[in-house]
Amino acid sequence: MSARVGIVDYAVSNLTSVLQAFRHLGAEAEVTRDPGGLGDFTHLVLPGVGSFAAGMANLHAAGLVDPIRGWAAAGKPLIGLCLGMQLLSEEGEEFGPTQGLGLMPGRVVKMKPIDKTLRLPHVGWNEVERRQESRLLKGLGEAPVFYFVHSYCYHDPGADYVTGTCEYGGPQVAAIERGSIFGAQFHPEKSQKAGLALLANFIAVANSDA
Repeated sequence: MSARVGIVDYAVSNLTSVLQAFRHLGAEAEVTRDPGGLGDFTHLVLPGVGSFAAGMANLHAAGLVDPIRGWAAAGKPLIGLCLGMQLLSEEGEEFGPTQGLGLMPGRVVKMKPIDKTLRLPHVGWNEVERRQESRLLKGLGEAPVFYFVHSYCYHDPGADYVTGTCEYGGPQVAAIERGSIFGAQFHPEKSQKAGLALLANFIAVANSDA
């Protein structure tokens, strides 16, 4: 069965580039806000730009929190991009503690680069160092380059679900993976060939692979 990708619209992202990236790869892709329609898809994407608190508030307001949790519990492929990856966590501290989707352990905290001359947000191209085997990073070499825009990140770069880190005043969590759940702190849809290759790897994940 060919991939049918649902891109979740919770009003915190420009979805066009994500949609175009998947369609460029030959996937049937569609933006959705329908909590009852997620079962129509084979893969689910949670994109996002903005604050953790606003992102969770919008997911709750749209009635999407429980359907996304149910999707993950069923072992179906789910990827969070940028803010979407952060919302997979248990909690974020941006604008005060906010409960996340709880699909990945850990907290999202403000970055604290050791080099105080480094500014936040972290904006630009960075190598991602592979930490362990990863279906998401398969075939992309030891240090693929992706485009980042963020000020917050997962608190523990040594966690067992971290598959890639970037260097920005110390190691920062860049990619995560556990079972059928994946995350990219960067924007693969804006990361040219490496980004498209990563999204193709996600499309290639089937429910039976989780």
